Amino acid sequence: MTDIMWDSEIYEKAADAGTPGSGHAAPSLADPRQLRNALGNFATGVVVLTYESGGEYYGITVNSFTSVSLDPPLVLVSMQRTSRSLTYLLERPFAVNVLGDDQLDTALHFAGKPQSRPVAWVEDGAAPRIGGSPAYFQCTPWAGYDGGDHVLVLGRVVSHGQRDDTSPLLFYRGQWSALAQESDDPEGRRP
Repeated sequence: MTDIMWDSEIYEKAADAGTPGSGHAAPSLADPRQLRNALGNFATGVVVLTYESGGEYYGITVNSFTSVSLDPPLVLVSMQRTSRSLTYLLERPFAVNVLGDDQLDTALHFAGKPQSRPVAWVEDGAAPRIGGSPAYFQCTPWAGYDGGDHVLVLGRVVSHGQRDDTSPLLFYRGQWSALAQESDDPEGRRP
């Protein structure tokens, strides 16, 4: 493997593929809403990042989360530059809480729509986490990278846990959703 992380020739060829006269039509990026709508066709899970500051517990709902590496164990979240939580996530331990389909109220609460149901905090790691989540990852900040109007935050996983008796909460085309129910059909066909 070479030390070059990005080949500028590949980049230039990709950029040229969408220019007039190249034989390839590229969609206009003049309307960011159209791009956002197209990206919304990719269903994602929903996580809440939680952390402690000044003795208080905080969280933020995000749907841009992915695994990066097993050695070392790294995960990535994409945070808007304008997020008040960003500074905290770059300088202190945080937990990534994968939400279940029964935790919509928690997702809404940490997305800025306070709910009456109290958060079930668990205090057994480097950062507070949300009880009842299908999975969680306790992380320490690893690095932050420029991602345009977002910052890509990498966390090193220091501990994790899971439960297999629940389904994930999903976000698809701007709507909250859940996995389709499993079929009783042994062939796996859906009605």
